[in-house]
Amino acid sequence: MKFTLKGEILFSKDAEDARKDIEEFINHANNEIFLKGVPEEQEQDASQIVSWDLIGNTLKVEMVSGRRGRAHDALLRVKKPLTQLLGKQYRLGVRKIIVNYYKIEIPTEEKVDLKDVPYVDNYEVKDDEVVLEFKDLEEGDLRNHTIDRVIKHVTSAIASSIPETECGPSDILTKQVTKVEPGTILGKSCMQKYFFEGDPTEEAARLGWVKKFPGKGQWFYAPPLVALQHALEEIFVEKLIEKLDFEECLFPKLIPIPVMEKMKYLEGLPEGMYYCSAPRRDPLVFDKFRSELEIKREVPIDLLKEGLKDPSYVLAPAQCEPFYEFLSHQVVDEKDLPIKFFDRSGWTYRWEGGGAKGLDRVHEFQRIELVWLGTPEQCNEIRDQTVEISHQIADDLELDWYTEVGDDPFYLEGRKVENRGIEFPDIPKKEMRLNVPGQEKGVAIVSANIHGTHFVEGFSIKETHNHGVWTGCTGIGLTRIVFGFLAQKGFDPENWPEDVRRRFKKVKVPKLLTWP
Repeated sequence: MKFTLKGEILFSKDAEDARKDIEEFINHANNEIFLKGVPEEQEQDASQIVSWDLIGNTLKVEMVSGRRGRAHDALLRVKKPLTQLLGKQYRLGVRKIIVNYYKIEIPTEEKVDLKDVPYVDNYEVKDDEVVLEFKDLEEGDLRNHTIDRVIKHVTSAIASSIPETECGPSDILTKQVTKVEPGTILGKSCMQKYFFEGDPTEEAARLGWVKKFPGKGQWFYAPPLVALQHALEEIFVEKLIEKLDFEECLFPKLIPIPVMEKMKYLEGLPEGMYYCSAPRRDPLVFDKFRSELEIKREVPIDLLKEGLKDPSYVLAPAQCEPFYEFLSHQVVDEKDLPIKFFDRSGWTYRWEGGGAKGLDRVHEFQRIELVWLGTPEQCNEIRDQTVEISHQIADDLELDWYTEVGDDPFYLEGRKVENRGIEFPDIPKKEMRLNVPGQEKGVAIVSANIHGTHFVEGFSIKETHNHGVWTGCTGIGLTRIVFGFLAQKGFDPENWPEDVRRRFKKVKVPKLLTWP
């Protein structure tokens, strides 16, 4: 990666008397300031001022760099020491920094198709590189990391162009963070007996345990399936959640968009959420809507759109979002940690597009979400406890399972666009799966994540002694546990483990002439 910058440093007055000191400062910057923190073997990538000229109160500079010490960052670094140098003797201050022209050359081995690059004045896609050009950048543009986010945007697009047979962008991010290869098996069960063959979704529909709902990726869950879900939920609550002293809360499921931005979900997976709009207080629009609906007997969608405000919420796609907002801008004391909450109050919503299928991949599903804040050591211990106890529960239920290092920690998606020097755990995600006949990877039922300082930084959570604190979450997918359980044990309670049979309440299902 190569950076070429032409910019100006504007002083508070004519700086001609300070020319000699400015020249000495530029040599000092090239040989010391720009090399600070750069490993010796990477010094060729550090910034250098390759030419300069002083005209009145304006210092014109041309800078080049590699990726290790980006030129725009280096330009900002000289402001304070230059002011300190010239202030006392010459009463000179740096009033403004301007970048007149900035070219960034990003190498690529893949032919990338960039549909749009925001904020860039011009870009060109060549066979072996992408060239970005910026003009007339202010100091604020450099300080708010806009340039860095553009670079991340482009490098993410380049990573996305890598063929699926290799590693995709999420996998690349994970490989940069995790100390253990994604997909590494961390544990698995002994062989268990299966009592069912076929498609659990088709059998559940045939028996009247579920009924397809008109919405894509939605089902009506009838009493027998709900009774089974409650039985399995009770087991996890008693044996895992209560044992680990998590306290129950009710988390909102309508999440304001600014909260999602702090989570970096909007940058990472904007196409994976349902967006919600409040209605306008405009009776005329809705009177017209009602009249057309009454006359035409079909919903006038265009009129409905007129009556809606811009999207301001999303339906909770991760379920843990309110926990970080609860802690936002709060100060905690290490001695009072960890804080451990859980929520099981409703649905989680994700737009799977064409990926929705059966009961195992749906657009709305039920989970128990465990969230915690603690020291790094506490976070690792809690996460591992949730996984180990999940293994024990699955063994007690005679289920066939395995756990692997996850390759798509949900919070890493936003790292494609920005990097704030976040601390990451050695293994961001552990994922437990139930084997399902006919499916290569089975169905994921437990996702156990440690976020490092990702949310701590994003939501400005502080420890009073400035000690390090992390967050973690474990999602227990009730909807998927039911699916995996039925895929292995079938629909006859006589074949279920005793603990499930004991908790499975007999229910009455109304008989309809046309269903099931």
